[in-house]
Amino acid sequence: MNDIQKSFDGDMAADKIEQELDKELADALGEGSIEDMMEKATTQASTPTPAVSDDDADGDAAPAPKQPVSMRTRRGRIQSISGDDVFVQLHGETQQHLQAVVPLEQFDRPPRVGSIMDFVINRVNESEGLIYLAREGVASAATWDHIQKGSIVEARVTASNKGGLELEMPGNIKAFMPASQIDFNHVDDMDTWIGQKIKAVVHDVDRRGKKMVISRRRFLEQEKERLEAVTWEKIEEGQTVEGKVERLMPYGAFINIGGVDGLLHIADMSHARINKPEEVVKIGQDVKVKILSIDKDSKKIRLGLKQIQADPWDTVQGTIHVGDAVTGVVTRIADFGAFIMISDGVEALLPVSEMSWNRRVKPTDVVKEGQSIRVSILSMDLEKRRISVSLKAEQGDPWTGAEVKYAKNELVEATVKSITDFGAFAQIVPGVEGLVHISELSNKRVNRVEDVLQVGDKKEFRVLECDEENRKIRLSLKQVDGPIEEQAPAKFEAPKKKRPNINFPLKGGIE
Repeated sequence: MNDIQKSFDGDMAADKIEQELDKELADALGEGSIEDMMEKATTQASTPTPAVSDDDADGDAAPAPKQPVSMRTRRGRIQSISGDDVFVQLHGETQQHLQAVVPLEQFDRPPRVGSIMDFVINRVNESEGLIYLAREGVASAATWDHIQKGSIVEARVTASNKGGLELEMPGNIKAFMPASQIDFNHVDDMDTWIGQKIKAVVHDVDRRGKKMVISRRRFLEQEKERLEAVTWEKIEEGQTVEGKVERLMPYGAFINIGGVDGLLHIADMSHARINKPEEVVKIGQDVKVKILSIDKDSKKIRLGLKQIQADPWDTVQGTIHVGDAVTGVVTRIADFGAFIMISDGVEALLPVSEMSWNRRVKPTDVVKEGQSIRVSILSMDLEKRRISVSLKAEQGDPWTGAEVKYAKNELVEATVKSITDFGAFAQIVPGVEGLVHISELSNKRVNRVEDVLQVGDKKEFRVLECDEENRKIRLSLKQVDGPIEEQAPAKFEAPKKKRPNINFPLKGGIE
């Protein structure tokens, strides 16, 4: 964009601000007028009227001709210093025959010839061929000879009324500031401003009545625009800058860096997983952030906070290994498992299959958010930032030594966990379950398992078989009183046979 286009855009923006200010001023005045408000804010001066320059002599009788003044920031190069005047060559000026001058007193020390600075135009004197400048942000001398619409002045608040503030500048120059022009936001108690010295922009000036209306809000807007322009010129991607937290949103925070807002997304706030921006930053907090990307066309800046902090994943390398036992805190629970914070900013996944030796569990049955647990490292992929851990591995395999602990014919106490058509599964200890087949429920015929057992029943069972390698145990309920092969068989008595009635004939007795 060339200088002429920039000048046009700046003037258009200034006209828009002037229109808005005029509307706000009209709202503040109501049915009255500027003169009425100024009459209330200004006492009739009993001291002699300040001297008026020749240029303004005719202005007492008739309004002074409008000067071609633009309060847009103008950049210029210091050409020379002569006495109390500093001569400047303005960049982009079309009227090259006019010289620009700024009072030396507006500099803390004499500027270096050739240096480039920002200025604003106070007034133009075509008869002298001079453009009178002021340093950007420096208040003009409060004399009627210099005060123009758009000039920056410094005044002290002397009183307040329902319409705004009454102010006074050196030389007994009075001014009025409508309430809407004190600040960007509504001011509830204007009395708190009494006695304060503030800078403001002249909005309207009445030389004949020695009255003026000024706006601090307009001055703040100009300062904001100046800071924004400087910031957009100097910021670059990759820079670390200081800013202040202005607003918080569910998705991040807006950080003001030199008058320009940048977005600090929640994903760029911390290496650790966070749920809300408030967990990391607060409104009004000063923070250092890194500029991740800049889009000057759309005026968008993306910022990062975690990018200037040490990466916790770098500390994992060499400090933990597969098989190590570590203590962590449950940060999140999902259907497929839970996330465990094993170090600041380093989360590991605890799959549901590694939570318990029980085959049928839900994550919420085993762990709770905020709970501290001891887990074993199963696998690590630092390049992909993935670590898998196991809770059940740290607890030990309950099947180890099962063939000894649950030997054949031993009696065990178990709790019914589930029921199927063919039997029931009963848990002896967490992770070790045995099957009670429907045929082992009773010596009588059983049509439905539920007729004998219910989920949650705790009963004594006899171990029929334990296969530690395949993790299987067969149980019996009907053989609790003893294994079938060891139970005494029922007594069986054969029916008595009838002895035949045999009559031996006696032949004369016994021989």
